[in-house]
Amino acid sequence: MEKTKGYFRDTAKNIDVFANREFRAFWNKVLITEDGYAFGVPGETISSALGKNQLKGTLTKRGKFLVELLDTIDENHSINSIDISIMGKLNQPTPKRNTLLWKIGTFFYGLIALLNENFSIIAGFGLEPKTEATIKTAGIFIYFLFTYFNFKQTLSNLNPMP
Repeated sequence: MEKTKGYFRDTAKNIDVFANREFRAFWNKVLITEDGYAFGVPGETISSALGKNQLKGTLTKRGKFLVELLDTIDENHSINSIDISIMGKLNQPTPKRNTLLWKIGTFFYGLIALLNENFSIIAGFGLEPKTEATIKTAGIFIYFLFTYFNFKQTLSNLNPMP
């Protein structure tokens, strides 16, 4: 009995993969917005593509309805069906230029922080303590943004060419 169950499950998945590829133009027009993750990637199920679009926020009303319908049958079905092996390289190597810029930025940020702590550079400007704290906080925030945008990996990398 267990072999039969696996057989029918495999058959259902194969039909799903076939339908995702064969009817991709229909799915792309009806279920997702123009900037959505495209249906039709060979070997991927409809639910996997739906899950990626759900994460990207690119489902149409019909796409959202279908996801909700699937979720009533199997909780978080589309999200749980995402096939990571087909996602492409979400964590692509960061370009060497970005890494170099980050290292230089980190060096100068660390140098400024070290000099300020030891020689009170900001205090030398005669600023109020609250203003000094704001400048330090802004420095941390700018460093965070600098790091984020240098190493940013987004779901936009998920757009395959069907």
